[in-house]
Amino acid sequence: MKLIAICTGLVAPLVYRTASGDIKTEASGIKKQAVSTEQNPIPIELKKLGLEGDEQCNLSVHGGLDKAVYMMPAEHYEFWKARRQEKNLDTDLPWGFLGENLVVEGLDETQVRIGDEFELGEVRLRVTDPREPCHKFAIRMGFGAAPKQMIQQGNCGWYLRVVQAGQLHAGIELKHFVNPQGKTVLESFRYKTRKGQMDLL
Repeated sequence: MKLIAICTGLVAPLVYRTASGDIKTEASGIKKQAVSTEQNPIPIELKKLGLEGDEQCNLSVHGGLDKAVYMMPAEHYEFWKARRQEKNLDTDLPWGFLGENLVVEGLDETQVRIGDEFELGEVRLRVTDPREPCHKFAIRMGFGAAPKQMIQQGNCGWYLRVVQAGQLHAGIELKHFVNPQGKTVLESFRYKTRKGQMDLL
């Protein structure tokens, strides 16, 4: 288990076309880009409210102490590349494209529980919630079915609270401390999105 990329981004316009053909713009912090990779492991400062150089837009659903950082398994990228290929969209997706801050290898939603903690050098993080997809994820992915596909697949990633702030860099190993009483991220995601699942039936 290791951290393979750190991604940040500022709030920026998200431009899209409606079904009726109108061009609209919404502010969003979903556009992230890798600022520390295994090839270039620049140290990045992590504070209680998130990474240096990162912003969240809608603080009712992202950000704050309990959603300061968003972690995503690297393994999910193949699924989304395949879905975009089906739509004849670009499949060259850089780290951060899905809106995540931390890209990790060797973990998924069935292995991680709410309340689990990760130690990355001097930094310590606690799992708080699964990520729930919204219409901005659909806009970013380029097709309207993307949120429903995340609900079906369960490849949501998870939010983290910063227990111990400090510097971290790509390539660092993760130490995983399991909370045996916690629901898995996938179980929590299934519970939170059960209405969305019913809509798919």
